[in-house]
Formats: sequence, C-alpha cells, structure tokens
Amino acid sequence: MSGIFISHSSRDHSDAEEVAARLRGQGYQSLFLDFDPADGIPAGRNWEREIYARLRACSGVVLLCSEHSMASDWCFAEITHARALGKHLFPVIISACELRPLLQDTQTTDLRGDREAGFQRLWRGLRSAGLDPADAFDWDIDRPPYPGLTPFIDKDAAVFFGRDEEQRNCLDRLEQMSRYGGDRLLLLAGASGSGKSSLVRAGVIPKLARMPEWLVLEPMRPRQDPLEALSGVLRRAFETTSDTPNLQLFSTQPECADDDQALAVAIAQLQLAADHGDKPVLLVIDQLEELLTADKEAAARFVSLLKLAVTCEPGQLFCLATLRSDHLAALQSHPLWQQTRFLELTLGPMTPSHFAEIIARPAEVAGIELEPGLVETMVRDTGTADALPLLAFTLNRLWRDFGSDGRITLAEYRDRIGGLEGSIRQEAEAVLASQAPDAGQLVELRRMFRNLVRVDAAGNYSRRPMQLRDIPVSLRPLIEAFISARLLVSGQEESDAEAPGPSGTGTLEVAHEALFRAWDKLKRWLDEDRAFLLWRQHIAPDAEAWHARPKEQGLLLRGGPLAEAERWLDERSDELGEVLGRFILASRKLARRNRFVRRLGVAVITLSLVLVTWLAFELAQQRREVLRQLVNSYWNIAIAARDAEHNALKAAHHFTRVADRTAATERMNALVSAGLLTGGVELRGIIELAQNADEVQTLPGDSVALIRMQQQAQLWDLTTGAMLAGTSHPDLLMHSAITGGRRIVTLARDGSLKLWGPSQPEIEQMHPGARGIEIDQTGKRLLSWSEEGSIRLWSLADGHEISRTELSKPVADVRFLGSSGKLLAWSSDGMLQTWHPEGAQPTARWNSGCKVQGTALSPDNTGLVTWCGKTLMLHDASAGRVIASWLSAEPVDAAQFLPASGVIFSWNEAQGRVRVWSAEDGKARFDEPLQHGGSIARAVPTADGRHLVTSGSGNQINLWDLELGELAARGQHGSGATLVRARISGDGERILAWSRESGARLWDSATMNPLSLPLLHPVPISGARFFDHDQGILSWDQGTSLRIWRRNPPREATAPAAPPTDATRNTAEAASVADQISSLPLSLIDRLRRAGLFNYRILNRQNEMLLLASDTKARAVGLDTDAYLISAPLTLDERIRGGFFDADSGRILLWGDSSVRLWDGVSSRALGALMRSDVLFPGGGARAAEGLLIWEPQRARLWRWPALDGGESNAELRLSQVSGTRLDPQDGIKILDREAWCETIKEKRPAPVGCGSNGSTHGNQ
Repeated sequence: MSGIFISHSSRDHSDAEEVAARLRGQGYQSLFLDFDPADGIPAGRNWEREIYARLRACSGVVLLCSEHSMASDWCFAEITHARALGKHLFPVIISACELRPLLQDTQTTDLRGDREAGFQRLWRGLRSAGLDPADAFDWDIDRPPYPGLTPFIDKDAAVFFGRDEEQRNCLDRLEQMSRYGGDRLLLLAGASGSGKSSLVRAGVIPKLARMPEWLVLEPMRPRQDPLEALSGVLRRAFETTSDTPNLQLFSTQPECADDDQALAVAIAQLQLAADHGDKPVLLVIDQLEELLTADKEAAARFVSLLKLAVTCEPGQLFCLATLRSDHLAALQSHPLWQQTRFLELTLGPMTPSHFAEIIARPAEVAGIELEPGLVETMVRDTGTADALPLLAFTLNRLWRDFGSDGRITLAEYRDRIGGLEGSIRQEAEAVLASQAPDAGQLVELRRMFRNLVRVDAAGNYSRRPMQLRDIPVSLRPLIEAFISARLLVSGQEESDAEAPGPSGTGTLEVAHEALFRAWDKLKRWLDEDRAFLLWRQHIAPDAEAWHARPKEQGLLLRGGPLAEAERWLDERSDELGEVLGRFILASRKLARRNRFVRRLGVAVITLSLVLVTWLAFELAQQRREVLRQLVNSYWNIAIAARDAEHNALKAAHHFTRVADRTAATERMNALVSAGLLTGGVELRGIIELAQNADEVQTLPGDSVALIRMQQQAQLWDLTTGAMLAGTSHPDLLMHSAITGGRRIVTLARDGSLKLWGPSQPEIEQMHPGARGIEIDQTGKRLLSWSEEGSIRLWSLADGHEISRTELSKPVADVRFLGSSGKLLAWSSDGMLQTWHPEGAQPTARWNSGCKVQGTALSPDNTGLVTWCGKTLMLHDASAGRVIASWLSAEPVDAAQFLPASGVIFSWNEAQGRVRVWSAEDGKARFDEPLQHGGSIARAVPTADGRHLVTSGSGNQINLWDLELGELAARGQHGSGATLVRARISGDGERILAWSRESGARLWDSATMNPLSLPLLHPVPISGARFFDHDQGILSWDQGTSLRIWRRNPPREATAPAAPPTDATRNTAEAASVADQISSLPLSLIDRLRRAGLFNYRILNRQNEMLLLASDTKARAVGLDTDAYLISAPLTLDERIRGGFFDADSGRILLWGDSSVRLWDGVSSRALGALMRSDVLFPGGGARAAEGLLIWEPQRARLWRWPALDGGESNAELRLSQVSGTRLDPQDGIKILDREAWCETIKEKRPAPVGCGSNGSTHGNQ
C-alpha cells in the first residue's frame, strides 16, 4: 500500500496532527502530511509538484472538512485531482461546514460528537475500501516503483508483484518444515533472470518478518568469503541485543577448524539474547552457487558449519537459499555437498499474466498512468530467456526518465528507449558517450569486464565479482557512471539500492547477467575473448593445485598445453594473476631444464658430428611434434566450437587452419568439415548507403532491391552494385511497392504519390490523407486509400486516375479482393463491404459484429477470415455474409489460410500459440495448440501446406507437421536470448532466418539443419530477404550497410530428391559377427572376441575395413595390418541402421532412423555435426556413393559432403572471403567491414560489388 494522503487547511494544523497520530496507531505508517518533518515535503522540493506527485502515489485521501478547507482553493484542487485519479475519498468533518457539491455523494465521518466512535467508523471505512495495513505493505515514495536490474529488497514489498503463488508455496514449505520437522534447508532453484532473489527478499522475508514466531536474519551472499558474510549477518543481528557472540570461531584457522558447532551455538545464543525462546530462526543465502567459486577453505568451513546447524537436534536454524538451476547438478556432485539433505522448490518461467502484473501493478501503487496498449505491447515483447531482467531494467528507465509527469507512453517505450531489447544497450552506449573514454580507457574497460565474467558449464556468461581496488584509477569515473546507471553494482549496494560509487574497497559486479547478452558491444568483446576466458578457467584449478604443492613437478604443464599457456603469458600476462603466472613460468623452467638435460646427456656420449646430426634431427622432430600438437589443438577447438559451443564460424576457421597445415587426406577432411558448415553460401558484395534503411524489398525473380530511407527511395542492382533509379519526397515516406516490371510506387505522409523506375518517367500525383497503397495481382493497377474513406484507383502505366470513391464513414483498411477486380474495405465498427471500383454502390455490405483487427483471403479469393479479440469469422466474400464464427482460447493476433488445403491457422504472438482450424466450420483440427516455446514473431506455411514454420523468441525456429499436429524439427538460431524472424523460399525447401544478435542463416525447411554459416554484419542485423529465384540473399543492418550473398545449391549438405526408379526395399537387419564367423580369419575372430564385438552387426565389409555396429555405437576394424586396429566408438543419438566406409577417403558414413553423420575412419573424429533427416530409413532404402540417398516410396533425401574450395594453400583466407569474417588474436570472431573484406579479395577480377571502382557510398538523392 502506498499510503494515506491527509488533505487539510493550514488553519486545521492540530486536527491534522491528531488524525495522523491516530492513523499511525492503527498501523498506517506511510502517510503524507505536508508539514510533517518525517512524512511531509522535503526541503528544496517544488511544493505544488510534490503535492500532485503524492496524490498520484497514495491509495486514499482523508479530507479534513472544516469551513477553512471547504473555502480553500488548494483543498478543492486536491479533491478534484484525487477524484480524477480514482482515489478513495474519506471526508472527515471536524467542525461545522458546508460540504462542496462534489462531496455530496460520498459517505462522511463526523468527529464533532462522539470522537472515538467517529474514528472507529473511519477505520472500518478504510478497511472496507481495501486499505487494511495488515494485508499490505507501505511504499516509500522516495524509492523507485521499478528497482531495475538490482533485486527487490524488503523495502520494495509494496511494489513486488507477479509471484503470489510461488511466494505462498515458499512460505507454506517453511511453515511445514518448522511445524513437522525433517529437513531444514530449502533450495529455491530457478534460471538466471527468473527473479529468485527478488522473490525471497521482497516476497518471503517481509511476510515472515511480520510473523512473531520467526526470527529472520538479513540475507547474505557468499561471494569470495562466505565466512565473513555470515559473520557480518550475525554481528548485525546481535547489535539489537546486549550480547556479543564469539564469531572468531567461524575462522578457518587450525585452532577453530574442528569446532563445527560454532554456528549452532551462535544461533542458540542469539535466540536467548533476543528473547526468542526455541522459535525458528531463518538464515537466507542468496546466490548459493557462489560457493562453487568462493575460497575453497572458507567454503568448506562454511558448509561444515551450516550442515551441523541445520541437522543438529534440538535446533531451530532453518536455511532458505536461492540457486541457479543450471548449477544444481554441480552443487549436488560437489564433495562439500555430498550427503547434504535439502528440499527443493523450482521457480518456473513467468507467464504473460505475470508480466502484466509486474508492469501495471507497481504503476497503480505509484500513481503512474500507463498509456493504453503499453502493457500489452511490453508483454508481447517479453518472450526471451532474459525477459524478466530486461523488463525490469526497461521499466526502471521509463520511470526514471519519463515518470515525473505521472504518465508513461508507448512512444517513450518504443522510440525513446528502443523497446525491451534496446533499453540496456542504449543505456550502456549512453554511458560511454557521456564519458567519452579514450582508446586506452576502452582497453582497460574491456579488460575489467573480462574479470567480471566466467563461462559456465552450459557455455553462458555468468557474473563474478572483482575487487574495487583492482580497478585502475583512470577508469574510476567511468565505473561510477555505470554504477549510477544501475548497470554495475558495488559491494556496498547489496542491501540497499542507494549506494555510493566505487570507494576503493569492496567488490564490483554487473547488476545482472542480461547485460552480457543485451549489450552488443560487451557481448562482442566477450565472444572475441571467449577462448582466453575458457582457457583461464580450465587452467586455474591446475595452477591452484600446484600452488598448494609446489614441489610436485608432475602437476606442471608440458607439450601442447604449455605452448598454449606461454602464448597467453606473452599476450596477457597482466590478466593471469600471480598464481597462474608463476605456474606457467615454473612449467617453462622445467621444460627448458628437461630439454637441456636430454641434450647434455647425448653430448657426453656422442661425437660432435653425430651430435650436430642428432640435434638437427631432434629439432625437426620437435617441429613436427609442435605442428602435430598445434593441428590436434585446432581440431579439438573446432569440434568443441561446432558441437558444444554451437559457434559455427569459430569452428570453420579452425578447420581451415588445420587444412592450411596438413596435406592429402587430413587436409581434405578439414576442408569437408569446413564445407559442411559454409554450405556454399558466399559473400559477393557490400553496398554502403547514405543513411539507415527503413525498409528493404526484393523481387523473387529479379536481382534488384528497393530501399526506403526517410524521405527518399532507391532501386539498386544487386549484380553490379549500381543504383538504377531514385526519388525523394518533401515529407517522410510511409509506403513503397515494386512490380515485376520494376515499376515503383512511393507514398509520403503528405499524400504525395510517385510512380517511377529505371528508364521510366517519374509521375507525381496527390491523394491528401492517404495512408496505404496496394498493387493488384496483374501489376497494372494501384490502390490508395485514407482513413477518412477516400479511395482512389490509378493506372500504373501512365499514372492517371481510373476512379475514386468517397465512403460515408472512416475505414480501417482497404485491399484488392484477389483477382476478382473488386475492393474490400472494413471499418472499426466491424462493417465490411465490397464493390467494383467503377461502381457507385457496394456489391455487398455486412456486419461482422465486432471490431475487425485483420483479414486474410483464401487461395481461391472466395473465402475471407477475420479476427477480433478471441473471435474468428469465416466469410463468403462474394455473397457478403458470415459463414461461421468460433472462439479461440486466447486472443488472435493474426490468421491465414493454408495453401492448397481447407485449413486456417491463427496465432497469438505473446503466448506463442498456433491453432489450426477447419476452413469449412471452424472446428479445431487438434486438441492442443502448437506451442512455440516463446513469443511468435512470424508464422509461415510451406508451399504444399503440409508444414508451418514459426519463429520468435528463445532463438528457436520450429517446423510443425500440420497433418499430425506435432513438432517435426527445431533449429537453434544462435545462442543466448534472441528474437528470430524467418522467411521461406518460393519452393518451400529453404528457410532464411535472422536475428539482431546472431545474424542471418540458411536452413533446410524439412529437417531444420543449418545450410550456411551465420551471415553477419559489424553492427546488429535488421533483416534479410531472398532474391533472384531464391539463389541470392540480401541482408541489411541497423547502420548503412547491405551485404549480398549467393547460394551454391550443389554445395549444400542436403536437399530433397526423387526416389530412384529402380528403388527396392531393403529393411533386412545386418548379420552379426557371430553369424559370419565362418567367413572371417581366425586371427580376426580372436581380436573381435577379445574386444567384445561378437554381438555387433556387420554394416560394411571391404578389403581395408570392417564396419560394425551395436545399438547406438559403431566400431571400425582395420584389416590392412595383422594388429586389426579398432577405432574409438562412433556414436549416433539413436540406433544405427546402416553405414558405409569409403576406401579412397577413409571416411565412414553412419545413419539411423532419422539422423546422419560423417566420420574420419582413421582418427574417429566427427567431420560433421549430427544432421536430422525427414526420411526414415526403415521405410525404404539407402545408397552411399558420392553422398547418401535415403528414400521412401514417395520421397527421398540426398546428403552431400562438400569441401570448401581452399585453393592451393590458404583455406583460411578463402573462408574470410566467403564469410566476411576472420579470427582475431584471441580466437574471437572479427566481422570485417567493407574495406577489410575488400582487402582479402583484392586479386579477384572483376572487383566484387563494393570494392574497387564500385566501392563508393551513394549520397542522398
């Protein structure tokens, strides 16, 4: 509850004081009395502005009615303002007066007679209006209603919403634990950004603190020293008593290490000192996962103390801890936590209704008006894994920057701060812009962020604190600015949002891990430094082990690991820390001493000539060994990047590094691995515009792009990079369109309409108030319309006006009714009508009965579906009537007919649900909706109508089988949180997906296998489109750059195919080794028996190799030597159905029911990622020759293994040319700008688009 506003005349001072005192006595602690030194207007504030701010924030107004207040203009203004805001009014008559007319309908309380009875009536009135202090918390108006990235604390309980059920569950579980005994440790597990800390601090703790049977300690975080944190919590708890505990027993010193009862004893002492008897005490540990990275001795001592304190009998210490769910397995397997008993509560994801509460309810408490549509828009935008922290930060920015006038608008959300995704990025960039750091400070800032992050087991960036004293003095002002912007928090901020900047002591950390993903610049820095971060984390435990036992030389580095460590020592010695640096130097010293000893021994026993020869041989051997280790390192990094990190670009670059350092078969294998990732998609040109593109359009059968930019539009040739034509308008362009004949239409906000194109005269017309245009299916007529109902039809050939119609009422939209020649219009009141443009009267007019939000035409142009709210309606457009109507379980945001089928599908964007309906009667095809798993940005059907592709939040692209109503395949577009959009090719075989964070990428629509590398720009991407019969891809970014890519279909890993004409079914199970024993040599039989391979099936037998399989594993047995070498297991995620060994390349192909994978038969390396198949092997047959053909009776799929064209030697350079990227010295991906890319391809003739003579930037028209 945000409090009670006491409105009174200044001449009723004493009565106002008495009423305020009485209210406090009833538990109303949040009051506003203008002259009160505690609750009144602070010095220096604008009096009138503060009065209205407090009125907006209050929950009710107690009005002291007297002849003075009724005559006061200020009191009258307060009354009218409160009524306009919908506040509860409680008039209290304190002396004879005539009430103002606007109070005549309001129940009054009269204190002139029995004063005590009057106050009792006032208390009952307040409580009946929902203003009971026992049920709610007071809100401090000086605190933000939206705290931002920092967690809510107990002072924010009044504005904490959205987790009521979880709060009750947690309180109930604690009460059960206290009442019935058993485990006394409760873990609240949830994903990063799910609101665990806020739930505990602002939801659970304030409620428990009001319960006299509980003694609640302030929450703690383990950080690097959990013992110090625990001591601080207990020390502050004892400050309210006269007792002093012996907290030295918490130390890790030897004399204290055996006293595991120290915490239990301290809690018992606290209960006694606080006169709490044997009632429960709650210790709250926030972010328990920090114990995994804390000082090992301190963590071990802390866990020992906690274990005994929550298990000893009798004992009343209960512990509530929050934990990131992705650390639960690591915690359970950690030696410290083994045998530790605990109960677990899981905090699930927020639902749209929860998000709506988080947005709207604090605004109600704070008296802030949210523009209609703002809540729904923000909820629709909350679909990513980072939705909650992004939403929290965005709301804080909106309140901080625009909430002072008591109103927050859609324009402020969308345009001023860039929406949900743009808010953090915009704030971080604003901090940098305001501080204007020089190059040296940026280097230091990047180094600092490397020390604020670690990479967790899932490959995500997690925060870790660093000491403030380690921050360079030159960086302090910049860090203070980040803290002020709430992007970083210092250690002093943990319990209070009002914290000072860095003081040189304490810790610093990011406010939330969402910063690592939402701020593009920081994410790019971390991605570029990822190799170093992973290496540092991997090597640190070895260094710590050596530091503890420095005499054990077996712990030191050798060979390839030492070479890698020395590289990082040379490049980043100042970031390694003392222990790690000494560890590497000691390893280097031992390696040099060992080499010296070896060489000295040889020198003593050999002649000088032999010595020289031997040394030359040794050096050559060392060079070969170093090269071998380097190549193995590149292989390992590449495979890990592809299969674990899902970083295709990093993997491809390391595969090319292998290719450039090897020959023959191994080089070709590396090129195949790179080729499977690139898929033949190649960067062919870069166009730089004069300004940002507002919209980009392409033609399916042409190689041109229409670019709309503010007041101008341009047509570009994507083959030559030349601008073919352009135009400009005096006002902002609203719409543009292009026909197959390159005839272009542009419409500006002032109603100016232009028809133009290359080698065509420009024709200008005016349609005042026009808000929309559409070209008919013939490409000969143009429709323009205004919201006032003015409709005009134009000839595209010469621009003359064919007809005009002035409707009697405003319209919401107008469009051509397919190829019928008719027009369709609908208005906001639900009225629809059709007419011939040349006719004066509508051919049909009918009412849908609700406000039409959108329409979609059936493929034959006769059916029409409309939607409004949860209602869908099917119309006969020619007859002008409603055929059927039905309800969806959720509001409908869009609907569409499926091609070549009598089916309609609709979807809800925010909830991510698709429903499929019969186009005849609206009956649902499936009982349950198709659930995307996040919000939906696009839903696109395939050309045959059998499948549907949905894209949206959660970096997912889903392929749905519309015959079965189930998920057919899923693609993961990038890592982390990203909003994905997608288009489908004309033939339905390829999907082009893109997101701001992860760029564009080509996918196979039937299997959702990626067919290209990520297509990236140096700045976030805005969109992508196919062109030239789907053979070209155009992408553009938030800057001024367009990139032209070309496909090479024969180099794509998979494609649909026709079943062979001589196809025969072959589903017989392969024979086992035991069945074929008579045909195998005795020595081979003995080798297979000893290896336990007798029950394996023989998939393929050739002179050089025997390929065996059992369930999900395959083994290759070499037959070319008597040793019969056996490969490491080659695995699929399902039962292996077939396999093939190619003797020429040494490669092995394995396939199962629905997946395929290629291996190197010599090294047992997986040359390609596991690829999904939509054609099941048991239904038909398979052939392996140049690739793999799998077929069923009605369809087939071809798999290919294309190699990257690496030239004679420099495959890595070739990859840079086709991808526009390279590896930086830290193994991060560097996206090349136009100048750098042109430098890689400078020998190519003719010069690519954007290079050489084509490299100029085109200016404004």
